[in-house]
Amino acid sequence: MKNKLVILILLFASFGCKNEVSIYQTEEQTLSTKEFNFSESRPVIGDRYEFPIKPGSDEWKRIETIAGRLDKLQIPDAVLASISTEGLLETCLYFPFLVDIFFYTNYQRGFEALVEEFNGFRELLKRPDLTKVLIEKYYWTGQDVENAKTMQSAGKGMFSFRHFVLEFLMAQDVVLNSLNEEQEKTLFLLTLEHKKLKTSNRDIFSGLNDLPTCLLYAKKMTNDNRADGKMMLQLLNFIQVPAHIDRNMVDYLENYVNNTFKN
Repeated sequence: MKNKLVILILLFASFGCKNEVSIYQTEEQTLSTKEFNFSESRPVIGDRYEFPIKPGSDEWKRIETIAGRLDKLQIPDAVLASISTEGLLETCLYFPFLVDIFFYTNYQRGFEALVEEFNGFRELLKRPDLTKVLIEKYYWTGQDVENAKTMQSAGKGMFSFRHFVLEFLMAQDVVLNSLNEEQEKTLFLLTLEHKKLKTSNRDIFSGLNDLPTCLLYAKKMTNDNRADGKMMLQLLNFIQVPAHIDRNMVDYLENYVNNTFKN
């Protein structure tokens, strides 16, 4: 597990291109509370579950099997019943085996493995307020990019990784199918703002961070039946096996979302 985590951090940290110079001014790198109607103060989340064992600790090392570690990491039923959705989301984003999303044939299969491994994810996907909580978390994660700039490479890699998983969560059918009209517009406009943040902070984000956003866009576009025949087939294949995406498809999807939600 430790080796996997090191590989992941190095992967995300090295994907950033430090030679790229930002072309965006500071005001374009901060999401507006007025535009998206969020509170001006960050919500306080006080009930994130603290895992009883942590990678690298003596107790972690004493449990020699992955199955044994996973069993120890499950949230107790009493806690699972009382934890807020905000606290549960934070807990899932700090799940010690979160890295497993990258060790399957495609990222959707990796995400499904996380759901199988951890009762926190299974409970999270059942919460009726998940969509609202995800959108709020996504907004505040955008605000955290400024702090991420001051981190060392390993910290930037973990920030980028958790951002990837957060966006992948937002692209799940259970979230998309629950969006009302206002939430849908807010979410897609936020993804466009986050795209600016990714482009202007390539020392933090890599091209890989575009994939979950494009998965969200592809599902929206195919549901709307707005793609032509050849592109529709490519999008459906990508939705089924989201493992990589080419730049032409990225541009195509972003143009669609811009035209749909900004006009």
